[in-house]
Amino acid sequence: MFRLVHNRLVKYLIITNNKYQSHLRGAVCNIPSSAASSTMSLSHPPKMNTTREQFLQNMQKYFQSTTTGKGDIDLLALTRPDCIDIYLDNNDYLHLSYDPRLIDDDAYQHSMKSVISKTEEISHQNLLDQKQHFSMPRQGSGNIMEGVFLQQACLQYQVSDLLAKKILGKESVYLTQSGYVANYGLLQALVIPAKTHIYINTAAHESLWQGASRENLRKFGSGIIVVDSLYSGKGSIVDLIELCNLKEQYNCMLIVDESHSIGLYGQHGCGLASLGNVTDRIDFITSSLAKAYCVRAGFIAGRTQEILYVREKSSAAIFSSTLMNWDIQRLQRAINIIYNADKERQRLMHIATTVRHAAVTLEFDVGQTPLPSPILCLNGGPNLFSKKLQSYFENAGISGAIFIPPATPLNGSMLRLTFHAGLSDEDVSRIINTFEFIAQHHRSDLPYTFLKRSTISLN
Repeated sequence: MFRLVHNRLVKYLIITNNKYQSHLRGAVCNIPSSAASSTMSLSHPPKMNTTREQFLQNMQKYFQSTTTGKGDIDLLALTRPDCIDIYLDNNDYLHLSYDPRLIDDDAYQHSMKSVISKTEEISHQNLLDQKQHFSMPRQGSGNIMEGVFLQQACLQYQVSDLLAKKILGKESVYLTQSGYVANYGLLQALVIPAKTHIYINTAAHESLWQGASRENLRKFGSGIIVVDSLYSGKGSIVDLIELCNLKEQYNCMLIVDESHSIGLYGQHGCGLASLGNVTDRIDFITSSLAKAYCVRAGFIAGRTQEILYVREKSSAAIFSSTLMNWDIQRLQRAINIIYNADKERQRLMHIATTVRHAAVTLEFDVGQTPLPSPILCLNGGPNLFSKKLQSYFENAGISGAIFIPPATPLNGSMLRLTFHAGLSDEDVSRIINTFEFIAQHHRSDLPYTFLKRSTISLN
């Protein structure tokens, strides 16, 4: 995610860095001011490709570069979706999207029953019996307007405060329309118009944190370190303690995206930053809430004054409509459910450990992680090999998500399997049996998926 945000910001900076190009007197075409202010004849346009012709050329060039020559998005789709009964292609880690406490249509009733008092400790009894409730919209869906116009007493502010104080351990939270918007808006506020270094490895999504290596920090000095705590491209877990040490040694700022770890790790699912006891050492925590929380939203968490600054500098807060109240009500319920989901978290980690151990034993090139990870990615290499992998699992009634460029490096496609707490023991056995079948019958079909024999330890 950060790689895409970073690339867009670079393009934005290139355009906006030259103020003259952003004015009508020449726009972005470098038209001389004298020509821009004069009357120009349209009867003899310059002999060059029109904008549409250039667009069509770019489109044709792109399609020619894809695997089929017709685009690659069809590669992501299952061939026989009706045959699937074990779904490992989404991020519903705690199986929350099937929880009636979350999906009940009577959002108002749930809001009345499951609100947490700001002045009392959270407990299971509080979640069930708390009579105090948040302010509800008086009409329709509340204020459908830009986030900068929200009032302090609104539902969004109250749920933001709940998330900040009770879950994240941060002073303030700004709720955004998505995790992408959170990351983009935060980097926009921090980078523009200042000139600063961003330590981020754009070569490979799963190793973004390597951009904050000691070598780069020594070479370029203070800057902004951006990482995912758990990388969706490999299921690898970053060493947040080491990064905090680097951040402090080189006087950097640190942004941690907890999209795939919030709700899963730490006490009450507070995330990897909380588990590592480094929350106070991290400047900003961001996340999508569309993973474990199953809510269409995102957030930026940090110090109160700094979050206020980000809100007032973020284009999404100024020029885009804010969250709808039913999304905020759903988030309110999700917070209360996930807070007490220790049983589901334990089940998820047991499943993740069991399947990864089986895959490693069968010599799949997946590697180990310092903590159980609910994401297991199988290397495909060129795109069509990942499609093969997907079809083998599909034949067993199991779905997996194909990742291709630009979400992966070129010729680095993969099949991602994401586990969830709703899997039964029979489901887990079937998943492992499918791994065994592929290892026994299709090893030669998948040259990038297994460890090379020369690299396998004899121990």
